[in-house]
Amino acid sequence: MRIKIALALMSAIFMFYWAAALIISCILRSISVTILSFGDLTELMSIISFFGSILFLLETRKVLPRWRLAIPLCISLFVLVIVNFWIIFSGRELLSDHIGIAETLVMLFMALLSPFSALVFLSMDRHPDSMNAYLAVSSVANMLSMLLLFFTLSGLSHALSRGGPTFDAVVAFQAFYWLFVMPVIGICFLVRAITYRNPRNIQSPVTVKPTQN
Repeated sequence: MRIKIALALMSAIFMFYWAAALIISCILRSISVTILSFGDLTELMSIISFFGSILFLLETRKVLPRWRLAIPLCISLFVLVIVNFWIIFSGRELLSDHIGIAETLVMLFMALLSPFSALVFLSMDRHPDSMNAYLAVSSVANMLSMLLLFFTLSGLSHALSRGGPTFDAVVAFQAFYWLFVMPVIGICFLVRAITYRNPRNIQSPVTVKPTQN
């Protein structure tokens, strides 16, 4: 049950763009600006996913031999939490006009969430279910994320040569990735949480009962 909860929590950061659109546009409406900004929501979702990844590691190390494959995702989520705090406490917005080191790190580690998620699915492969469908979806997402990351960094480099990068230089690539690619992986995590079956604890030693004479 805890692994199911962990997988569901890990999906939070992947759904943050949809959540932002829903909360800011529909629920909070005009008061959303003073209560919850886009950067605040991103930080909240990052924290939820980070704690989900910690829970996943604590639980799966008991039952999955390849649980360490989930460590890169946990580390990347931790970095996102720290960098988002950096942006918030500096008084800037994630979607502001100017893009600095912190904003570049956010975009970089957001892109890395896709391949690191594939490692999470790989850690669960064959225990007891096949992850082929999830690995196929995450592989396509990986290629898109790396392609979009290349165009994003190229746009930033080009904008920097003209005096300073702005979000306008990369908005199309990042918006597509955040709005379409990441939610697909988030849905995979949610579906896996629903369908997950707890495997046999293959990490615990086998106890041989003494035979009676």
